[in-house]
Amino acid sequence: MSGGLLFGSALILLVAGAPIAVGLGLSSLIFSLSNDIKTVVIIQKLFAGIDSTALLAVPFFILAGDLMNRGGIAKRIVNMAASAVGNIHGGMGIVAIIACMFFAAISGSGIATAAAIGGVMYAGMMRAGYSKGFSAAIIASASPIGIVIPPSIAFIIYAVLSKVAVSDLYKVGFPAGFIVGIALMLPTYFIAKKRNYKDRADKIASGERVLQDVPETREEKKLSGYKYFIDSLWALGTPIIIVGGVFAGIFTPTESAVVAVIYSIIIGIYVYKEMKWCDLPEIFYKSALSTAGIMLIMALAALFGWVMTYAKIPQTILNLALSVTHSKYLILLVVNIIVLIAGMFMESGAIQYILVPIALPIAIELGVDPVHFGIMLATNLAIGMLTPPFGVTLFTAARGFNTSIQDISKEVMPFLAALIVALMIITFIPQSVMWIL
Repeated sequence: MSGGLLFGSALILLVAGAPIAVGLGLSSLIFSLSNDIKTVVIIQKLFAGIDSTALLAVPFFILAGDLMNRGGIAKRIVNMAASAVGNIHGGMGIVAIIACMFFAAISGSGIATAAAIGGVMYAGMMRAGYSKGFSAAIIASASPIGIVIPPSIAFIIYAVLSKVAVSDLYKVGFPAGFIVGIALMLPTYFIAKKRNYKDRADKIASGERVLQDVPETREEKKLSGYKYFIDSLWALGTPIIIVGGVFAGIFTPTESAVVAVIYSIIIGIYVYKEMKWCDLPEIFYKSALSTAGIMLIMALAALFGWVMTYAKIPQTILNLALSVTHSKYLILLVVNIIVLIAGMFMESGAIQYILVPIALPIAIELGVDPVHFGIMLATNLAIGMLTPPFGVTLFTAARGFNTSIQDISKEVMPFLAALIVALMIITFIPQSVMWIL
């Protein structure tokens, strides 16, 4: 009965159009007051949900992403990827995917990746003749890799909830990110081939329009690739410092986020010179607004998770699930379906706070490695950032390419199918990602 009141009130509020944070918070408050839980306890649990040193990495990674976008790091990554791809069908789309993978290893955020790479790729993709809907669909599909390839905000939240080492999640995130990236490149290539999207990706990205029938000599290719590689060295130093520093034990994930901010400021102002000190207040303000929204959702989702535990809902679901089946593959399939549906309507952090206390004990009981469960969950949450009607990268890419949600939703379906295939590989072939541990 208590669970019905909690979930029923949350569902009614969400269907009525209330923001996710309001729906989670009000339903938790209604349940708490109906069960005579003291208000001071509610406030304590609300703050306890975000009272974690590890979560300090979230605002710093968001800030780092904004700084790198403004400071020219994102642009250098795109140019380097373009010089490596060259003249193939869907070259610009594949460049966008590779750039998203690199930027993911810097910002840790899918939204930041969509905004940064989308802004940089827009002109080049339009010059290459891509439709706005197809271009936006590529960016919307590839940018969620930001929560699969480390450093990842989703990994940090999961580590806080599950007590799993962040470094282990970082390690398995790399092969998972490559699986997702390759899965996205396949439909990009075949759709581009069908529509005859073929241009010199390296020239288009750098703003130089050339005819397809004008070949570039081997020496010119080598010089072009060398130039872009040298120019992008400072940009590529960011993921090496962040991830390498964590693996080497030099600093924690939270400290690595601070290092990323300082590094981005120095490179943007003194090396690439595309940012000035006077730009920082505006960037800080923008990042603070983004962080405030995310942390509010986390706090209220943590309260919702505690209320579920108080009502013994996770234990009830655990017992029910184990009474029906002891097949871990069936349980993982059900969890994936639930997360896919939830991802259509809810923010990824909120899903973790609600689902992990329920699903992780079941998975561990059936012999699933919590690290494997975490990378499976992160991949699923990445798909949720893309799925209509409320996919955040979908809206970000649509705004960036000035196209309608209807157009991008139609174009995104092949990429969505590819992501689900990648999710199934990661879920049911654990060694595809766990071999690195």
